[in-house]
Amino acid sequence: MMKQIVIQEKEQIQYITSSIPKPTGTQVLIRVETISLCGSDLHLFHGTYNGPMNYPLKFGHEWSGEVVSIGPDVKKIKIKDMVTGDCSKYCGKCKNCQKDKNMCTHIEKFGITIDGASAEYIIRDEQYLYAYDPLIGFDLGALVEPLAVSRNLLKKIAKITPQLNKARILVLGLGGIGLGTLLQLIHVYNCSDVSVIDVSKKRMEMGAKLGAKLVDPKILDQNSDSSKYSSLYSDEGFDVIIDTTGSAFVFKNLLSIVAPFGVIGSLGMLEEVCIPQKLIVLKGLTLVGSIGGTGSFEDVLGFISLHPDEVRTLISHTYSLLDRKELDMAFSTAADIEHAVKVQLKF
Repeated sequence: MMKQIVIQEKEQIQYITSSIPKPTGTQVLIRVETISLCGSDLHLFHGTYNGPMNYPLKFGHEWSGEVVSIGPDVKKIKIKDMVTGDCSKYCGKCKNCQKDKNMCTHIEKFGITIDGASAEYIIRDEQYLYAYDPLIGFDLGALVEPLAVSRNLLKKIAKITPQLNKARILVLGLGGIGLGTLLQLIHVYNCSDVSVIDVSKKRMEMGAKLGAKLVDPKILDQNSDSSKYSSLYSDEGFDVIIDTTGSAFVFKNLLSIVAPFGVIGSLGMLEEVCIPQKLIVLKGLTLVGSIGGTGSFEDVLGFISLHPDEVRTLISHTYSLLDRKELDMAFSTAADIEHAVKVQLKF
């Protein structure tokens, strides 16, 4: 028998006992070891998630575990492998999948629209799994998915900005996604001029330790004078701005501090926001959106292998998933942006 942790509805979690499933065909049975909480998990718990979702739901799309059994048709995954997996459940055959599997015509999202990893054992088809070096461990393995989300956006930006390493870059928001973006800008793309903004003093200090320059958040209060070309076309703006905040205020005002020909990468999700759209036209800006990490898991596993200590700094707290009081504390702590970055749950 095994335990499953299910969000039945807004702020209602239930522990359910069930039998351990058996894998068939290309399915793999995994004993889940670690889950990292994402902002999406918090919104799902509080009933404020603004994308497609479903209740009841086993949460958790950032996870790691060990393979305990495989179906007869499994080819690439072995028993005892350490694995992590996609959030995106894609078909791999449609027109959209040929460009980006995260936007499959038939897409489902593990832990958001269909059951995630909040169970002692889960079944996954092997096409959604990635085996990795045991030296990475379960804690860092549960950070691969959010780092892959950052990497997918950075790949898109790099295509538009061939000399990304020479660009003046600003990362807005230093949660797990923002810090993961910062780490990869510095260590993968060799960017030397990366600045950061966050409302949390602790997170700003983390950004500085990881190699970023600190920018006063008040810069977002200083709207450019769009009636003068001299103001619009100054060379003081940022060439690339990456927004991970999901803040309407931030997204509106970042248009004033991006340089002409600048690129804006967006990972935060907003229902709607009123922006000075003319700045996009007057400055010749490019807006890039990205969702999901499928397509970059292998890249990120290689990155973690080279920089495990830096990646581990993202983990701020660890709690037991099977202890209800600790689970409640985990959700509460994860919402405290002044003291938490990545909160992990352990079986």
